[in-house]
Amino acid sequence: MSVCSQLFSNKPRCILILSTGGGGDAGSALYLAHLLKEEGVHGVLAVLAWERFLYDPNPGPVPLQSLQGVEYLGEYLARVVNPQECMAIRNGRTILPSACQVSRMAPWTPVYILEGWKGETGVRRAIQELLGLHGCEAIIVFDVGGDILARGSEENLWSPLADSLGLSAAVNTGVDAVVAVHSPGSDGELDTDYLLRRISQIAKRGGYIAMRGLSKNDIEVLENITRSIKTEAGKIAVLAARGYYGNYTIRSGTRRVKVSMVQALTIFLSAQEVYKDSIARLVTSTWSLKEAGQRLNSACVYTELDLEEDISLFIARSGRLPTPLELIEIRQKGIERMQKYNSRCKTLSVENI
Repeated sequence: MSVCSQLFSNKPRCILILSTGGGGDAGSALYLAHLLKEEGVHGVLAVLAWERFLYDPNPGPVPLQSLQGVEYLGEYLARVVNPQECMAIRNGRTILPSACQVSRMAPWTPVYILEGWKGETGVRRAIQELLGLHGCEAIIVFDVGGDILARGSEENLWSPLADSLGLSAAVNTGVDAVVAVHSPGSDGELDTDYLLRRISQIAKRGGYIAMRGLSKNDIEVLENITRSIKTEAGKIAVLAARGYYGNYTIRSGTRRVKVSMVQALTIFLSAQEVYKDSIARLVTSTWSLKEAGQRLNSACVYTELDLEEDISLFIARSGRLPTPLELIEIRQKGIERMQKYNSRCKTLSVENI
């Protein structure tokens, strides 16, 4: 049975693959586009270009207006039309977003970049325009690692904002949507056991759809992708499929992944069921990235935008990037400051906001 028919009862001819996790998630999502192509399904890749601060020290996602080699389709969306010239200029610095790299590797797949600064409403409008342009009948929200399943209180949650925007936007289009948790725990954020427990909770509500392990062809595709695109988390799935077992350190030693064959899996869940008890509910109907971040802050969730703004202050004061230990300290101090100046956040949660 094909993956498409397992995931969607209406057997869509076109599926929008939405990668909003930032960094190299778009590269790993390309493996899914390859798979759909083999099944005769048209895949369209949409990316929120939010790169790691090591490659783009400017806080927040890459703004659409900073891009080159693209065609602008309104206020919220751009299509990569010249992959070799695709890049971004931010504060005089040239950035090569992962979406540009993906478009170079897969000219057969339409690649679009979403505007991340217009909040959940902006992301949703971009998705709706894409669905209309290509006649796509379904959405796969693709997440490497699984932090899209977070509820906000998890201690090691580093990047909740981008995933929340993508999940909320996809669900609120009203189109049939599935969440693909690729290589659970591989980003070193949420613990694998915790993720499996969250998946079981969602399954109890009828949210489990399918599970798929990497085939030999998938592994070769992912190896080729991860050789070209900077993605530490994306490499974990290949390591697992090749038999690596044990602890593996990523992000300059700030995170550790316990690698096993679990990381060679992609687990598909109902996006509606994931959304029901996730922090993505908090960012719904926001009109700016700042507003969405403040909504999460109000529930005591420190976001990647907060962290990048704190890192930017560190760089301005010291003239250099923080060491791994300093990065952990910056994050901890940021969390403590948020809690100190937001007395309400200790009593708020996903359930009562």
